[in-house]
Order: sequence, then C-alpha cells, then structure tokens
Amino acid sequence: MTDIYILGIHDGHNSGASLCCNGVVVASVSEERLTRVKNEVGYPRQAIEDVLKIGGIDSKSLTEVAYASNFMHHENHLRNIAEWYLVGLKDQRLEKEKPKEYQKLIFEQRKKERIKTVCQHIGVSPSIVTFVEHHRAHLAAAYYTAPNIANDEPALGLTCDGAGDGLCATVSICKGNNLERIAQTDRHASLGKIYSRITVLLGMKAWEHEFKVMGMAPYAEMERVEQALPVFKDLLKLSNDGLSFAQTGELSTNFCYEYLRDSLERVRFDVICGVVQKFTEDMLVDWVRAAIKKTGIRRVVAGGGVFMNVKANMYIAQMPEVESFYVMPSGGDESLSIGACLDRYYQISNDNDRRKGVFSHLYLGRSFSKKDEETALNDKSIKGKYDIIETDDADAMTADILSQGHIVARCSGPMEWGARALGNRSILVNGSDLRNIEILNSAIKMRDFWMPFAPAIREEDASDYYDDPKRLEPLFMTFALPAKQKARDHIIAGTHPRDHTMRVQLVRKTSNPGYHRILSLFKDKTGMGGFVNTSFNLHGEPVVYSPADALRVMGLSGLNHLALGHFIVRKKQA
Repeated sequence: MTDIYILGIHDGHNSGASLCCNGVVVASVSEERLTRVKNEVGYPRQAIEDVLKIGGIDSKSLTEVAYASNFMHHENHLRNIAEWYLVGLKDQRLEKEKPKEYQKLIFEQRKKERIKTVCQHIGVSPSIVTFVEHHRAHLAAAYYTAPNIANDEPALGLTCDGAGDGLCATVSICKGNNLERIAQTDRHASLGKIYSRITVLLGMKAWEHEFKVMGMAPYAEMERVEQALPVFKDLLKLSNDGLSFAQTGELSTNFCYEYLRDSLERVRFDVICGVVQKFTEDMLVDWVRAAIKKTGIRRVVAGGGVFMNVKANMYIAQMPEVESFYVMPSGGDESLSIGACLDRYYQISNDNDRRKGVFSHLYLGRSFSKKDEETALNDKSIKGKYDIIETDDADAMTADILSQGHIVARCSGPMEWGARALGNRSILVNGSDLRNIEILNSAIKMRDFWMPFAPAIREEDASDYYDDPKRLEPLFMTFALPAKQKARDHIIAGTHPRDHTMRVQLVRKTSNPGYHRILSLFKDKTGMGGFVNTSFNLHGEPVVYSPADALRVMGLSGLNHLALGHFIVRKKQA
C-alpha cells in the first residue's frame, strides 16, 4: 500500500504547517519558531519546508496539500487590525452597504493566490491542492486526536472561536470518519470576539494576551462582576434551542468595541476581566448542557481558540452531564493545519480507525544533533562567556541544579508543538518557594505581576496534588484544576495565588522519558513530585527552537544554567 502523505497549511494568524502519514501527525511546526516573530501571520514558507524535512520526504511524495479555511485574509489585513477592530454600530451599517459581488470577487481572487503560492513554492500540481472549511478543521483536529473516544462510539464535537469562514461556533455529532454538523453560529454572534475586544480595550494584544485577562479575572469582587454582567448579556445570548449563540440586539460582535468601551468606562480593570470571564464561562456551560440534552452524547471533544480558556474548560469538565472532555491541545488557529491534513486523510482514505491519530505527545518539531549543539556553542559571539560541561546524563545534572534551588532552561529533544512548553523547550524551577516567581520574572520572563506560572507533575504523583474524577489526564495544559494542599506546599509558585487553581502538565514516562526522569530524580532529592515549568523565551518572543536560539536567550537574560542536549552550559559568574 502506498503511503498517504498530506501537508496541512494554515496561512493566517499564528501560521504553520503539519504533515500526516496514513492518519498519524508526524510533524507540526508554527512559522513563528523559524522567523522568530511571535504569532507570525501569512504563508508559512519555512514551516512547510521544516515539516517535509522532519517527515523525510519531498513534495513529490505528497498525496494532497490541504489549506485550512476556504477563505483567508491577506497577511497585511491581519497585521493591521486597528481599522477593523476599533469600530461601532455606525461602521456596521456602512459595512452592510458593500455589494456581495465584491466579497465574492475577493474570495475567488484569494483562493487563486493561495493555490499559486504553494504550487510555486514546493512544485506541486494545482490538482492536489484542496481546502478544508475553518471550523471543520478545528473539529477534525480535536476529534481525530482525542483519546477518550472509541471507534464505535459517537462524540459530541464543539468548536468556538473568534470567527472563520463566516462562523464562530459549531455543534457536530462525530462517529468513525463522519462529522455531521447539527448547529452553527454566524460570525456576528461571536463569544470569542467579545473576549478579544476586551483584551484590546484593556491595552493588550488581541489573539495573544487573552490569557492575561483570564489570569486577572479571579481578583475581581463577584458583587461588582454581577453588576456589570448586563453589559455583555445585552450583546449575546443563546438561541431558543440553546445550540448556537445569537445577537441580543442589532449590534454585531464584529462591531462591539465602541459599545464595550462606552459601557465599561470607569469600571475597574479587574472587574472588566472578571465579568468577561464569568460571561464566557456561563455561556459555554449553558451551551454544552443544551448540546448534550439535544444529542444525548456525553463524551465531548472541543477545538477553537475559545477553548484555550483553561478556567472555562475546568467548569465544563465539572458538569455532571459531561462524562469525558477532551480539548485540542493549543486549540487556536495554530491547530488548523493539523485538522486540515487529518480531515483530508479520513475523507480520501475511507479509513474508519480514527484512533491512529490520538496524541500521546506533542513533540512534533525537529530534534538537533550533538553536532548542531557543538556548532552553536562554538560561535565566536559566545566564546569565553560560559563554562561548558559535556555529559552523558544531562537530565541527572538538570535535576541536581533544580534541587539546589537554581533556575535551569532545557533545550533537548524534538521541539514541542503549540503555545505551551512541555519540557523540551522549557524553563524549570523549584516551585516550593514563592520568591522564585519574582526571580523568574526579573531575570527572564518579565510577565505581568498577577500572572501565575504552571506546574509539571509526575503521573505517579498526580493524585497527591489534584483530583481528576473525569480522568482528564492533562498532558497538554488544557485544563485548570483545583490544587490540593500538598500542591500548595510543594508547588505554590505554580498555582494561581487568588483561586488556587493550576494549569497542570501531567508528565508520563512513555511520552517523554527524559523529562519524566528529571522529575523522578528531583523527587528523590527533595520529596516533591513536581516543579514549575514555563516556556523558554524572552517576553514578546516565540519559544526557542534551535540551540542557537537557546544560547541567544541565555545571553540576553539573567538565565544562568542551560541543559542543551549533551551539554550543561553555565554562565561563568554563576
């Protein structure tokens, strides 16, 4: 049997490429990791070349090339959002006057441009280039990678985001290789757009800093939050059957910025964060409850940027109606290329074994050899700055450094895909001392003072630190979970200081043996089964990819220790 290779491409915000072979994702890389521009937009030229290299094939081996989204704006439109973000009802009424023929013309023009771009880049025929609708790609990414669904049972599939291909939310029944959509929400009634407009209103970046709003929300007084809720309820509600979202009045969420600005003037910033978070949680919980009641299906899978909200995911998982819940790891638009290639595989192969794509890990980027590491270490710009120790057991030395109270970065093995570092491109620190938060921030991360860090916890010790009655098994940091007292003793720096929840990474030996061993050795030395894990990057930059990236961040920050594959690198003054 000839292998079926499909290249998935997302050429919008946070662009990237993925390669699947016979339904298994073998590589996925975000363009930002290569261009070093956070949340890169546009055609992911370097990521495409990278995933083909990781997969060990050239374009002649491709069965199909699948673009995610039938329509995608030009990158200039996505880079300059102010002109279409900071708008109101007057702009909405003017928008309606534009002829539909103009929109159709732009759609066809962009489709031709996108086909031409990939054909010229990698030399494929236009006949193998196809397109997967935006929300179908989100759903396929979640459904075909979910571990909680057997082949012969249905799943309730949900997507929710800002918008894509004219929609912002869908409800589907998934079974085998069939995704049957039963409800959808027009982009004008978008829960995600409300959240992103609030992010901008608070002086932060849309599509990037929403997690900061979520992090501030627990500090708000609930009485004040309740008083402000009508501002949001006057924008959005559930439909009569509860399966979709609907505008409360004339105002579209595409044009709600001016309304939110005027309505929330002189409301405290923490209350604004608290109320948009509460509104989002309530709407999602009610929506999920209605979908389960309608379908009778209690095993849920979900994708789309709104499901990056780990606190909302926690409340959904706690619902008695929900039997199991899987959220696509890093389920924003960076996951679209994964969904596109998986959807096309199951459409053209008629393969009913949906479980071959289930994620056991997310280490889908490139690994670097000892020679690569040596090349980076021999660069003249760093000569004489570091003590460099070659070792056959960098993991044991990493555990030693951590147990002595030092911060250590790790750049080892294949890079993890997605927004969350999972140990191979991470900064690690003993989480039992709250002072380490300030040390991390001042030396390297420069995070906002209210933002919590997250813990990595060994699978064998998980029950000591949190309860998991629904067997969420949070391998990919997609859920917040209430911290037990032992977590607050051992990993206090990895819990939210206000509500004592934590965004856990469960570390399984079979998923990452080296990282799991560091945790095991750390426990042997300290008695603690977890530590703080944060992404290895400077504030405002993407997570590092290569050894050269890692050494650059080390040089520009207060980071003193680096585990670089076969080497331990230490600043001389340390």
